[in-house]
Amino acid sequence: MTDQQPALSLRYSLNLEESQDGFALATFGKKQITRFITPLISVGIIIWGFYLGLEGVGRYYVALGAFFLILQAIMRYWFLPMVFKRQFVKYQLGKSEQGIELFQDHVELYANGRKQVFSYQEVQHFISGNLTYMIEFKNRTVVIVPKRAFVQGGDQTLFENTFKK
Repeated sequence: MTDQQPALSLRYSLNLEESQDGFALATFGKKQITRFITPLISVGIIIWGFYLGLEGVGRYYVALGAFFLILQAIMRYWFLPMVFKRQFVKYQLGKSEQGIELFQDHVELYANGRKQVFSYQEVQHFISGNLTYMIEFKNRTVVIVPKRAFVQGGDQTLFENTFKK
């Protein structure tokens, strides 16, 4: 029996921007509508307040909707990125080398000195972002692969076609 050679082999370390892009894909990127649901509810509360009238109880609905909208903006664009950056620096996540190898019938992931093997049928989501690709498997394992890793000689088209269903 001969050793099977991978069709694509990548090794990379994520930087902060790539990690943030991958995290955004993993949390908000599965369906674009999901990132707008809570702000739309807040806008709906504001509209309902205007409908009821600003002289009566409507002003409380407008204030409540505006408060929720501002709170969501602060959480999404300031607090969560700040916490993510602190965790990234504290645990030095960018210093660990990761890797992915594509074979004919499975994919092998390398992280923290461990190897995991997954079948292609176990891929639940594959999303392309600005800086990264996000692959989520059925067991909730999430893999973030930076697009810059393909500049080092990998075949980006092969990678995308492998995971697109």
